Amino acid sequence: MLKKVEIQNFAIIESAVFEPGEHFTVISGETGAGKSLLIDALGILIGKRANKEYVREGATFARVEALFEFENQSSLSPLINSYVEENRLILSRDIYSEGGSQVRINGRLSSVSLLREISQELIGLHAQNEQLNLFEQEEQRVLLDKYSGSEIENLLDDWQDLLRERKRVLEKIRSYGVSPEEREYRLELLKYQINEIEEAELTIGEEQDLLERNKLLSAVSRIKKDLFECLQILSQNEKYNVLDNLNQATQTLDFSSTHSKNIADLQAKLRSFSYELYDVSQELQDIFQHLDDSPSEIEQINARLDLFSRLKLKYGDTIEDVIDYHKQATIELQELIDSENSFEKHQEKLLENEQELNKVSNNIHSLRKKSGKKLAKEITQALHQLAMPDVRFSVSVTPIEKNNKGFYGKYGRDKIDFLIQPNPGEPLMPLRKIASGGEVSRILLAIKSIFGENDKLSVLIFDEIDAGISGKTANQVAKMLRNLASNKQVLCVSHMPQVTAAADNHYLIEKYVEKERTKTSLKLLNKADRTTEIARLLSGKEQDENSLILAKQLLQSFDSN
Repeated sequence: MLKKVEIQNFAIIESAVFEPGEHFTVISGETGAGKSLLIDALGILIGKRANKEYVREGATFARVEALFEFENQSSLSPLINSYVEENRLILSRDIYSEGGSQVRINGRLSSVSLLREISQELIGLHAQNEQLNLFEQEEQRVLLDKYSGSEIENLLDDWQDLLRERKRVLEKIRSYGVSPEEREYRLELLKYQINEIEEAELTIGEEQDLLERNKLLSAVSRIKKDLFECLQILSQNEKYNVLDNLNQATQTLDFSSTHSKNIADLQAKLRSFSYELYDVSQELQDIFQHLDDSPSEIEQINARLDLFSRLKLKYGDTIEDVIDYHKQATIELQELIDSENSFEKHQEKLLENEQELNKVSNNIHSLRKKSGKKLAKEITQALHQLAMPDVRFSVSVTPIEKNNKGFYGKYGRDKIDFLIQPNPGEPLMPLRKIASGGEVSRILLAIKSIFGENDKLSVLIFDEIDAGISGKTANQVAKMLRNLASNKQVLCVSHMPQVTAAADNHYLIEKYVEKERTKTSLKLLNKADRTTEIARLLSGKEQDENSLILAKQLLQSFDSN
């Protein structure tokens, strides 16, 4: 159970301690006293948005902390159990004035997502905006499936497994090509591309060799002229005859070299130069003789380089990329050839999957129809108890047609709609179209009373569930809330005297000014104080004699039950 809630610097609540006690606890107070703030504070403990505007003016942070105590830890979910220490669980959240918040679970830093996951297994917060959620078809689907129990949970697990399998099969089929025509086109394209690359007989490095050869041939005339002149200078022109002159210079030093080691060394260098120069001359002569400026070779090289450019434009930035593309295309071609049988097998799997989906969706639909009739009957009976004697309530379960949104949705192929006929002679209409605020409050309470016994939540919080109702209906609402609290904690913010009289514990929230600052106090009322507060709710006056008498009678009527 929720043992204690401590609130600090939360808007006009400077400090408050709330100990709801067992069963049914009600909070009342004047309009604007802070009842909704108390609900907001509890809301941030179940992971709702923590606005920095909640931080009290002048404070650096606001804090909301809740203590839960459990008698039977074995009945808790594995998640809750993993955090409970000595049968206790403390959830805490700080909101900072500069923005952001910080979560602690049993004093250890944690995340908002984990706080939300844990607290939503413990607390059901039904604020006024949740009444609007009842209008949403997805919320209605959730309620119907929850009512249907574990059987539909298992069917939905099967459905979602089949959806995952369908997605996997479809992805595989798409990898083959979604139609035989597309697959045939891909096969022919790959064959053409592979053949085109193979005919080119590419080798790595050829392109660079051709570029260098092309560069050489483009200047062959000038090169031959330069080589001829160089050869003339080296050996064939009597005017220069560099080799003969070098040999003659070497021989001139024959005598001197026998008398001087330095001269002998230098003569050896000259002789070496002579040999090297001779070799250079022979190589230049060989290049000169074999250098050809044939236009046909230039054309062949340019044609080859043009082919390389076309291939690179299609298949990659470099010849290496083109060769790699050829390898990958060859692998893909073989896979396509080998995949013909796999393609047909996956088509068969897809058909089998669709048949299974149809079977499971039909089972889900049948179960929802059956559960919907039973739920509608129970809600109708509960609404009769809440002063709606002529109401008709129905749960519509309509199959979604193929090709419509949701046909392959996560939760089957049904569209769920809660229908209501508040008055005789009118047609059943969707709840979102005709229900008034008071009617929606009663429908929400009726639903919670039906789900209450089997609901795993240990704490239910209602924010003015009695809004828009009065008189006899208020008595019925009070009784229903009291019954709902027989096996769990029910907290209710209320302005109805009948509801407050039905409570086991009654808190009063009040606003006051101290030293020019607005503050809020939260006080647990004794029986005398409860009588005074209920009298105020009845007449607006705390000491009105008739109201006090009626307040005592209200309290006695519920004490006797």
